[in-house]
This record gives sequence, structure tokens and C-alpha cells, in this order.
Amino acid sequence: MHWSHSFYERQDALTGCSHAPIHPFHTALAARITAHRGRAGSLLELGAGGGQFATAAALLGHGVTALDLMTGAGEHTRFLAAQHGVTVQTLTGDFYTLDPGGPFDTICYWDGFGIGEDDEQRQLLSRVAGWLALDGVAYVEVYTPWYWARHAGFTRRTERYTQTYGFDADGCRMLDTYAPRGEEPFTQFLRCYSPADLRLLLCGTGLTLAEVWPGGAYAPDAGVYHPEAPLGEAMTFAAVLTPA
Repeated sequence: MHWSHSFYERQDALTGCSHAPIHPFHTALAARITAHRGRAGSLLELGAGGGQFATAAALLGHGVTALDLMTGAGEHTRFLAAQHGVTVQTLTGDFYTLDPGGPFDTICYWDGFGIGEDDEQRQLLSRVAGWLALDGVAYVEVYTPWYWARHAGFTRRTERYTQTYGFDADGCRMLDTYAPRGEEPFTQFLRCYSPADLRLLLCGTGLTLAEVWPGGAYAPDAGVYHPEAPLGEAMTFAAVLTPA
């Protein structure tokens, strides 16, 4: 079984991240996407988790489809949407094989791009291009290699688990390892890209990189997350992709 088929369920069991309420971050991100698009429309979120962003987008008038691999994610998404008086369509499955329909005005993929090898990223990006409307825009959060190389070895300890950052220099992958107390550790591996790397990856996919939005940065020593950081210090960037 591929690590992604168990990692997110185990992470949620430890941290409750997929069963959390909407955070102001989700509300602000949905507002930024809506302002950038200039209107609400049909929106597909890949790797939607517990539906926090999906619900925030629905509250702004988008017709949202939330797709996630994790069993039970759709249930919490529907609960969250009902709690806020909106409707979100949920799909459970692997977005490398499942077809969510479309075309969609907007496609979002936060915190998860980079599973597998470059060919698998190209396959997914080509599928995204096929799901987008002619004037659609996709927003894909991409992990940067410089942040993860710099902070490899950082360890966070809690009562229930230890979390460690790592970096595979040869494969240019971030490693996020959880070691629950008394259990075997489990790890997330995500391929990291610079904007220049991503432009090469996009060749032949039907998408082009229109803009780069630097993300935030977590300062491990201080234990503080800065929501905005220069690109050269950021953990991630949002790639704004349009049909080529």
C-alpha cells in the first residue's frame, strides 16, 4: 500500500487536524481566491481533508466539490457545511484515478502536492488541465526545497507523539515523520519544487505558471508561524496555473 493511503488517517487520529473547525486562515484564503477570480463559481478542492477551506469557499458563494482520499473526511465536510448553512458535494477516492467531473472555474490543492515522482505530478497536472474551464484557474500549493533542507532535523515533542522534519537531498523531498508513543513511526514524503522546476514540470501538461504567491514560514526555534514570508524563506508557495 502506498504511504498516502494510511498517513493522513493516522495523522488525523493523532492531531485531529481533519476534524477541526474553520480557522481564520481558511476564511482569508477563500476570500483571496474569490477576489483573484473576481467572482464565485464552480470550485473543486483536491485533498480537501475535513472540508474547512471547502466550507469557507461555499460561504462565499462557490459551488464546491471536495475530493479526498481519506475515509470519513467527506462526513466531517458535510457536517461542517451543514453547521454553517451551506452545501458541499463530497467525493472519496484517489484523484489520480477518480473523475470529479467539471469543467470547474477554480481548482485548489492545498498541502499535499508532490506525492510520488515527477511523472505522477505531470499526470495529475494534466488531469487538472482537463477539469478546468477555458478561463479557469488552478491554485496548487508547492513545497519549497530550501525551507525543508534548512530545517531538517527539527523535532517537536508532545505527550502523544514526536514529529520530526527531514529532507531527502537526492530526491528533493520533504519528510514529515510522526512517532506515536509506543508505536512505529510513519512518514509523509513530498517532492519539493522551485518555481523554475515547476515550469519545467508543467511542459506538456496543458497548464502554465501565471503567478507565484509565497507562503508562510514556521520558525522552529521560536515556535512561531509567520503567515507571510519572502519566497526564499517560505515553506511553500501557491502556484497560480492557467490553461496553456
